[in-house]
Amino acid sequence: MLDSTPLVPDGALPCQFLVHYPGRAENLDEWLAYYLAHHPQIMKFFDGVREIEIFTRVDWIDAMPWPQVHYMQRNKLMLDSAEAITAAMNSPVCHQMRADFERFPPFEGSNINHPMSARTLVK
Repeated sequence: MLDSTPLVPDGALPCQFLVHYPGRAENLDEWLAYYLAHHPQIMKFFDGVREIEIFTRVDWIDAMPWPQVHYMQRNKLMLDSAEAITAAMNSPVCHQMRADFERFPPFEGSNINHPMSARTLVK
């Protein structure tokens, strides 16, 4: 049975800011190494950020006919509310993130942002 346990203050609607990087890098190892060494070190300065998760791709073989996609990675920032996401995205830290994005090693594609409300269920 799953139990809903609040991980944010009572009355707050926790939100996640999901960032998706579809496409291909000229050199995926170089791209990921740069990203992991620089970008999270800026993200952690967003006011109210409670959690940062970075998901990198895994190649697999499956008997099912699922199409293989070439998504490089996804991130999740957890904040307490939609207002916290709005404040973070309008902060000077966001400008630093954009400047760092411009220094990424070459890749095809962009990033796609998805602010979403979240509910964490814990065993």
